Amino acid sequence: RTHRGNNESMNLEVANVADKVRMQDTVPNVPIRQLEVFYDFSELDAQKKRYANLVEKFKELHGTEPGFLTRAPGRVNLIGEHIDYEGYSVLPMAISLDTLVAVRARSEAQIHVANISTEVDENGNLKYETGVIPIDPRAEVPRGSWLSYVHAAYKGVLEYFLWKHRDNKKEILWPRQKGMSLLIDGRVPQGSGLSSSSALVCAVAIAVMQIKQMSFTKAEIAEFCRECEKYVGTQSGGMDQAISLMGERGFAKLIDFGPVKAHSVPLPLGGIFIIANTIVASLKADKPESKYNLRVVECTLASMVLALGLGMPREEALGIKTLKQVQEKMGDGGKENGVPSGVLESKLHPEPYQREELEGLLGTSLDDLFEGNADFQNAMRYGAENGGYQLYNRALHVFSEAERVYRLRSLCTDESKDKFAKIGAVMTESHRSCQKLYECSSPELDELVRLAIENGAYGARLTGAGWGGCVVAYVSENIKNRFIEEIYRSYYKKNLGEGKITQKQLKDCIFPSKPTAGACIIKL
Repeated sequence: RTHRGNNESMNLEVANVADKVRMQDTVPNVPIRQLEVFYDFSELDAQKKRYANLVEKFKELHGTEPGFLTRAPGRVNLIGEHIDYEGYSVLPMAISLDTLVAVRARSEAQIHVANISTEVDENGNLKYETGVIPIDPRAEVPRGSWLSYVHAAYKGVLEYFLWKHRDNKKEILWPRQKGMSLLIDGRVPQGSGLSSSSALVCAVAIAVMQIKQMSFTKAEIAEFCRECEKYVGTQSGGMDQAISLMGERGFAKLIDFGPVKAHSVPLPLGGIFIIANTIVASLKADKPESKYNLRVVECTLASMVLALGLGMPREEALGIKTLKQVQEKMGDGGKENGVPSGVLESKLHPEPYQREELEGLLGTSLDDLFEGNADFQNAMRYGAENGGYQLYNRALHVFSEAERVYRLRSLCTDESKDKFAKIGAVMTESHRSCQKLYECSSPELDELVRLAIENGAYGARLTGAGWGGCVVAYVSENIKNRFIEEIYRSYYKKNLGEGKITQKQLKDCIFPSKPTAGACIIKL
């Protein structure tokens, strides 16, 4: 493990001085009395009670107060879906829904993990069970539990520390290491597409660092948190971790990869983003071979086939990992509105590729190609057994979506009167691409997008991995309340009446969101 991103540098304009400084920032310490840094005034009283409750529950569980808290927010991606793992820039913003971790060192060599939630599953078992994680980072991360994400975060921090200090040959006696107690309160709805998993991983990683007295930059933390989510079976691209750490109040962030960089993007006054949850869970780690990881595999295969079609030597082509690398090899030729459409049409066919055809083109078996990556092999086998691999459509989405990110970013500083409508049009165009080309939408997402536009939104799109989760709509501040009421009536009330959703699921189902600050350590 090299702990370096697979993606090449974006070679964009140099970030301004303030952005450069932020990239080298470590995670800030914020006194608990300054919660207004993260939350709107209307939320403050409820949040103060929430923080006090977390501290009190920790005392009940462990007989003493936590030493400190950590906080990491969820995010909404405004544009740039399924392109971060292909090396392209994205435009998300951090949101006030977040994960808190109450932390204290303990003398035993174990990590005790509990969750404040008392929610039960359909069998009456606690959804977020209490558990103990081994202190030795060499221990394998089991899958299938929420504790897997906590374990992955701990393992990621320690692995990165050991890699960074790899020249120090002194052996660490893990059984003699002090452990820690963690109590977690997550408010990012699971499966919402608002990155609950990365908020949890980032919050836990910062807690571990603080206990172990380690200090890394936000960019470093974002990278090893991206890496460690692979332990739970998700081939993450890095956007979720980066924005959770680098979020800034009042600004969206244009995030580049290889290395991770963040540029502040002001949002136009007069428009607001409203998030609406389909109440259909979008779980990237739930059968990822059929959805998320399969798309990553298809894009990887498309990049290799394209590279070969462009005359790249076979050995070099098989080392290509992303479509971004291929587009850089193309230069500026063959682009139409940012999409190398002519090249794409001449080098890839729109019909699904079968395994035999790909192995003939690549000159190697897919098993050998993805040797050592069990998640890729599972996804590859699923694709072979379910109609083949959609290389052309996936590549077309990625190339066009990458161009839309820069269009929307430019529109954010546009002074024209129709900029709001233009921003909305780009968002809706993105949804159509996710729906038709990337096939990561769902009937519920499509319905919410349609209802949003019918009720006055400038535009709307799915946000997050898709296949459920949330829609983000862009509306005028002037119609915000009426818009929320109409969506509540036409989607949530209707589905409640039909028995498709429950009253309990309606909590935080639709809400306006403004950009908030990124992860931090909270001093009590």
